[in-house]
Amino acid sequence: MAKEIFYTAVDIGTSKVCSIVARVGTEGELKILGTGVVESQGVQKGRIENIEEVQAAIRSSLEESQRYIGRGVISGVYAGVSGTHITCLNTKDFVDYPSDSGHIGPDQLRDLIESAFPQVDDSQEVLHIIPIGYQVDGLTAVRNPVGLHAGQVQVEAHVVLGDAAVLRNTIKAVEASKVSVKSLVVQSLASAEATLTGDEREMGVVMVDIGGGTSDVMIYRQGSPWYSSVIPVGGNQLTRDLAVAMRVPFYVAEEIKVKWGHALPETLRGDEEVVVPSFQGQPRRVVKRRDLGAPLHARLVELLKLVLLRVRQSGLRQLPTGGLVITGGCAETEGLQALAQKILGGPVRIAYPRGIAGLPTQLRKPTFSAGIGLLLWGIKHQGEKRRYRNGHRTLWGAKGKPKQAKKERGAETRVSVG
Repeated sequence: MAKEIFYTAVDIGTSKVCSIVARVGTEGELKILGTGVVESQGVQKGRIENIEEVQAAIRSSLEESQRYIGRGVISGVYAGVSGTHITCLNTKDFVDYPSDSGHIGPDQLRDLIESAFPQVDDSQEVLHIIPIGYQVDGLTAVRNPVGLHAGQVQVEAHVVLGDAAVLRNTIKAVEASKVSVKSLVVQSLASAEATLTGDEREMGVVMVDIGGGTSDVMIYRQGSPWYSSVIPVGGNQLTRDLAVAMRVPFYVAEEIKVKWGHALPETLRGDEEVVVPSFQGQPRRVVKRRDLGAPLHARLVELLKLVLLRVRQSGLRQLPTGGLVITGGCAETEGLQALAQKILGGPVRIAYPRGIAGLPTQLRKPTFSAGIGLLLWGIKHQGEKRRYRNGHRTLWGAKGKPKQAKKERGAETRVSVG
């Protein structure tokens, strides 16, 4: 009897650590077997500040997710990473094929993609190299050159990099639970797997996952990732703004934000009121709901303008045809969709994990998009082998320095994500 294969995702966020265990059913459907969600500790804006606290949170989350399937069945996990240390660049590299080499095979294609491996110093690691498109003997926009005869093939690739120390700390925190890390996946790419439609990817779309500490941005053009960025503003900033404005503790502000927060307070009735609960001996009080929404509105306007700035940094003048897709914990903030349409223009939708039959109701929320996306990424890329560069794990490249390919000078474009 074949051994059952389990897929495990670990989403390590600023606000929560979420572990999801699943397997693929006989008809190809994703079957969720267990979920563990615990409060995150020791993480700020994607960076681990207290590894012992993070290890404890991951361990607790994994144990909860295995409650109904038995401990010890998980051997490897797909872990999400975020933070402002994430950067991206787009490269163009070409390979000359001798005229008698025959057609381009899968091995040659893999060599070509590996030739796009950028030169990075020891402070950085390559997380992903994703082909955008190929040019075969001058023919552009080739999606898959396998099987074609060619004298020269060029690949344009989107490369996502991260801080090596941050990534090693993430691996260390996960492996303390006696499981291996099969792959680190940038958060925005995972969320896109769970939320975007094929049409949106083809038309071009901006995907934003608003988490607790950061907002992860991924821009697609012609079906492929084009630009990645992380904005250091998330839901916790909204809560802190509200706590200061209302003079209440963080936990009280979080509860008020979730229940009564609104991104467009001017659309609320002027007489709508909210009871601020008592805390630490302070009596409860009544405030206008519009007043609660004001600091949230200001911070969300700032965030959306930063998203627009990232769009322009990517080389686009405005939102692509597919518009803006918002997911993550803050996506359910009332009025956010209307506010985004008002500021950015173009179509805007709030995204939930989609296209998964039988997904439990509790996971059909924007806050679980990254976790579900990690599972989908793992299933799609399960055949890929982890390789090593300079002793560190990376998806592409061989041990030691990556081989040099013929590279077009000036074709590599580095994108800053400050």
